Parts: sequence; structure tokens; C-alpha cells
Amino acid sequence: MQQLTNPRELRGLAILSQPDTIIQTGKNQWDVRSQSKDGYYTVTKTFVKGRDKQHIHDWTCTCPDHTTRNVICKHIHAVQFSLKLSGDIKEHSAPAAIEEVEPKIACPSCKSIKVVKWGNRKTNFGTVQRYACQECNHKFVVDKGFCRMKFSPKVITLTLDLYFKGVSQRKIADHLKQFESITVTQPTILSWIKKYLKLLAKYSEKYKADVGNIWHSDETTVFIKKDGEKKYFQWIWNVMDAKTRYLLACEVTESRYISDARKPLQTAKSVTNVRPDAIVTDGLFAYKEAIRSEFYDKEAFIQNPHIRLKDFETKPNNNILERLNGTFRERTKVMRSLNSSIGAMEFSAGMQTYYNYIRPHMGINGMTPAQMANIPINLMGNRWETMIGLAVGK
Repeated sequence: MQQLTNPRELRGLAILSQPDTIIQTGKNQWDVRSQSKDGYYTVTKTFVKGRDKQHIHDWTCTCPDHTTRNVICKHIHAVQFSLKLSGDIKEHSAPAAIEEVEPKIACPSCKSIKVVKWGNRKTNFGTVQRYACQECNHKFVVDKGFCRMKFSPKVITLTLDLYFKGVSQRKIADHLKQFESITVTQPTILSWIKKYLKLLAKYSEKYKADVGNIWHSDETTVFIKKDGEKKYFQWIWNVMDAKTRYLLACEVTESRYISDARKPLQTAKSVTNVRPDAIVTDGLFAYKEAIRSEFYDKEAFIQNPHIRLKDFETKPNNNILERLNGTFRERTKVMRSLNSSIGAMEFSAGMQTYYNYIRPHMGINGMTPAQMANIPINLMGNRWETMIGLAVGK
């Protein structure tokens, strides 16, 4: 058991909570980013013989704290924690089997999988494959999420993509008229968004994310304007894994009390089997009791995983989630406010799906967080269309 009370240990864990701060340059050598200046310190682990002729570790660092005081500095602690707490995806989980883009086809009438191809059907959007059931002789085409839709899958998924990239509904309609030569009304665009967000949010809940040991939590605001009411704001709570950038929770509350702060933490626990070793937050007092209530464990290596940063100017900061909040604001600043037609919870669920499954993240080499978190979905090409097809097939 261990409760972290040593200031250098706490700073070392805070260093580890930030991305790309520890770079292994050799078998027993690491470069650790300085928190006070632009540069790195070198941490080295050597092996020496102790009195009992057993090999023991001797740690050195090039930082002034270690060289002048000969103590275990925060940079050494950061490397030791990274080894001790690793729980890395590569070590603790085998790659999940990729789900087939074309799942097994079943008859929509009798659910039998004894189906054969039965010619083609011409539609306004091209030719599609027909099937016949050998059990009940029912003829059908596979619904990939766009059956009985007036417009093509390309137009609908293009609309979804533009919407979450911060383009207003009016500008989306203008874009489709200019470049696709089709007229789509704003209510139609809104109906597509509501329909497919609900479908994708339900589908994405089926997977457990394979994430790391360090999470970040923060909150941002979204304005609400309902008919007959004054404009007010609610809070969106986000919990993100630092290793994979996977957004574990995205909850909406009307206030920022301890009970509100516990909701996203409970959701994060439900989508992963990992107990975090560190949860980095800002100075909001509600986090202190909320994290203790949800994650305190007397038997754990670190009993209370909370790391509280007093502000965002002090390094290390919580800038992983600040960038996520910026992504949310790209969308909300165009909307100005949410109304009863698309609620805050629907919006948050859609943004979570977009961020985890659709949007490539430059911090993880252009991959999506879902790919990094070992979610078994192979989203190639038009990721919106592929994911909708998989969701309808389940």
C-alpha cells in the first residue's frame, strides 16, 4: 500500500500525466521533459551489486535537484511510475479482432442466415445486391442505414461530417446546393443529425475501451435556450484517457456539485475495466470528494488517484482536455445555444461518438481514439457510412 505524500513523488506523477514527457532513448535511459524550461533531463538506471551480492538499481538524473542534493528527483519518480504503473495496452491486452465491415446477412423476416444472392436492384443511387431466403423465400436488400431515404448515403454522411466540423445548418444547405446540386432544408438536416446520432451513440456503448492508467477530467459550458425561457447554461463533464485520447465520459449537469462530478466518473468506470492511477483535474473542489468516493482503494499502489492542478497556467496543466473543449466550442459557437429540438445530452453523445470514432487525432499519429483504445471496428474510407452500416446490422 502507498499513499503519495512526498512532493517529489506527486510532481513525478503529474509529469507522467502529460503526453510525450518521457521518451525512452535506450534500454535503461530516458529523456524527461523539463517543467520549467524548454528542454529535457536524462534519467539513467544502472545496476550495482549490493552487500548480499544481489543486483540493485541506481538511478541518476542530470537535473539540478538530483546533482546538487543527491535525492530521487521528480524526473526519476516519473520514470519509475511509468514502469510501475505501466498497464500499457501492449502488455495487458492482445489486439481485439476487427469486426467485419460486412456482418453475416440474416433474413429480416425469419432471421435465418441461409440466404443467397438474388440479382440486383437498380436505385437512384446505384445498383444494390438483392438476396433471397432459402427458408421462407423472402426477397430483400440489406438495410445499411439509408433505406427509404430520399437522398444518397454520401449526401447524408457529408452533412453529418460538416455539422461536427462546426459548419452551420444554413451553410451546409448552401454547400449541398452549390456542389451537389440538391436542395435540402435545415429541418431535414436536423432530422438526419438526430436520427443517426441516436443510432451511433447506442452502438458505441457496446464496447469496452482498452485504455491507460492516467485520465484527465474537466468541464465546459453549453448554453440552453428553450421556448418561453431565458437563456441559461449547463455543464458538460468530460473524462479522457491520456494514452489513447479516448473520451470515456461526456455527461451534462445543471450544476457543479460533488454529486454532479461523480456522474462522469461513474460512466468512465462502466466503459473500461481499468482503475486509473491518476486523474488530473483543475482546482474545482467538487473533484476532491468525487474522485475519492469513486476510486479510493486502500489496497492500491496509489490509494487516492486525484492530482489537483490549481490553474491552467501552472505546468503541468490539463491541456489535453482544453483542446477537447476547443473542439466542442467549434460546434457550439456556431449554434450559439441548444434548444428543445436537440438537447444537450443528444449533442454530447454525438460529439463523443464523433471524437472517438470519426475524427483523426494528430496527437496519436492521425489515428482515431477508438483505434488506439483497441475498439474492434475497422473504419475505412467514409467512416460515417461504415459505422452506420455496422450499427444497423446489430
